[in-house]
Amino acid sequence: MMTVHMPAALGRPVSRACMLAALGLLGLLGLGGAQAQIKPVGRNGDTMAHRVVAGDTLEQLAARYLGDARQWTDLQQHNGVANPYRLRPGSVLEIPVRLLRAAVASVEFVQGDARSTRPLDHLADTQGAAGDDAGQPLRKGQTLQEGERLQLAPDAFVAVRLADGSLVRVQSQSDVVLRQMRRKGRAGSLQSVLDLREGGVEASVPPEPGNAQRRFEIRTPAASTSVRGTRFLVQADAAGSTAAAVDEGTVAVGSDASSANTGDALLRPGQGVAVAANGRVGEPRPMLGAPDITAWPALAEDANWISLPLPGLPGAVRYQLQLSRDADMTQVLRSASFQATASPLRLAGVEDGDYVLSLRGIDAQGIPGAASRRALRVKAHPVPPLYESPQADATVGLGRASLQCTQVVGAARYRIQVVSADAQAGFAEPAIDARDLNDCTLPATTLARLPAGRYLWRAASIRTLANGQPDQGPFAAAQAMQLAAVPPQPSASALQMGDGPAEGSRQIRWSGEPGQRYHVMVARDQEFTAPLVDLWTDQPQWSTEDLPAGSYYLRLQIEDANGLRSDFSAARQFRTGSWIVDASGEMMHSGNGERLQRQ
Repeated sequence: MMTVHMPAALGRPVSRACMLAALGLLGLLGLGGAQAQIKPVGRNGDTMAHRVVAGDTLEQLAARYLGDARQWTDLQQHNGVANPYRLRPGSVLEIPVRLLRAAVASVEFVQGDARSTRPLDHLADTQGAAGDDAGQPLRKGQTLQEGERLQLAPDAFVAVRLADGSLVRVQSQSDVVLRQMRRKGRAGSLQSVLDLREGGVEASVPPEPGNAQRRFEIRTPAASTSVRGTRFLVQADAAGSTAAAVDEGTVAVGSDASSANTGDALLRPGQGVAVAANGRVGEPRPMLGAPDITAWPALAEDANWISLPLPGLPGAVRYQLQLSRDADMTQVLRSASFQATASPLRLAGVEDGDYVLSLRGIDAQGIPGAASRRALRVKAHPVPPLYESPQADATVGLGRASLQCTQVVGAARYRIQVVSADAQAGFAEPAIDARDLNDCTLPATTLARLPAGRYLWRAASIRTLANGQPDQGPFAAAQAMQLAAVPPQPSASALQMGDGPAEGSRQIRWSGEPGQRYHVMVARDQEFTAPLVDLWTDQPQWSTEDLPAGSYYLRLQIEDANGLRSDFSAARQFRTGSWIVDASGEMMHSGNGERLQRQ
């Protein structure tokens, strides 16, 4: 059972009337009677209130609460008792918590930038208890003492185990002070107080055996919570407001604000309450239901992000998403808050392994709702290669181009699959499945086995584990391409040479098709070591008029409408020069039939 006590502000003394009202509420909850009750009293330190019964002595109370009967004089001095052996039954004595034996806590898990600051005076008021320096990074297994301040950066998380087994999960962007960690008597119940200045904590408090009276309290600028055997959440924002929600157990909420009739509330499992910055306690209300995340994937293969579709949850204005190594959410690696309009929800990637996702909706009053959880397996390594060629949706000539992708550090082999874009089975029945490539390349000769058409291809990396077994990573997203036949090289019969209209010019013509372009190359030698002409033309002809007289070699290449290019044709030899024409423009020939050329 948990009792929630709401001071108007941390460090403000509690009025006697409010203290008595709190004691009455505790009695209604079954926590009253002859046991000591705890009340905050600000700068003078917290005290435990003990109602005297017949037979009580200060020596007995010192042994019971402080573990040392010799400290009865401290109780006498604090309470101004004249006769330590004659205590009036029904009166209330204060047991200063500072006199109890000190206890410690330990860091069970830490993620991200989380720091601790240890104050010089553990009993200082919380407003300045832990100082303002940057502190030291928290470490797993580290011992925490009373008065230490924990400050967490975004996406950080810390799980703190108290001496009584209680687990406190400190959320990202939180500021928490371990105000008190004391033990009643030599081996009695733990007395713990945490100051939550900003952020959020989730606490799991196991029930105390028998009639032990454990104190577990979480204070915020507007609230303090006393807990017994429950699991609950407390969040405090920068404006001073507080929200509490109960997953297990029962929570009593009250207020000591003297400026208003703030009221009391009793929360049962599945209920939450909002407390305004002035201490006014709202009406208990049902927590939002658990979001429906059945559509979330069970496998994540992206090394950079974990992307999840946003579920619809009526009443939610925000969502809290966490990823943990364990189902109890004590080893949270990623945590983020999203507006209800954000989609997809994204967390930074993590190493390969099995994880648990948790999602809560948060209502307009800031009250967290019930959590949905889902197992997630991450298999993102080794990362897939990146595509180099061809470009996406490019047309690839059959037998002319290979599929190429980048090397991946740590990968020993690569796998490339090709499937027809129209195949109903998809990559379950690939047309090509090259599983053991030394380089991330599928040769053109392998690709040439396929008929022309539209295809998809994808690639994956394979590493070798320490035991010698291969370990394949995820495939890269499939990329589309068009396989097409390459245009044939121009044949000798396709080239025609004829006289042009200008003096001394000749036209070289060849057959072509609409949408084709032509690469013309002319040189003095048939190896084309120093081309004199190297141009592209849209017309299936070319004029020699700019060439001086002489003997030349020509070769031709064709590019079709898909951008595919043929091989160069075999070299053709031709001659050109300044020809002699008659008055009608006809070329003149010698007696043996050769054209006459000016010398």
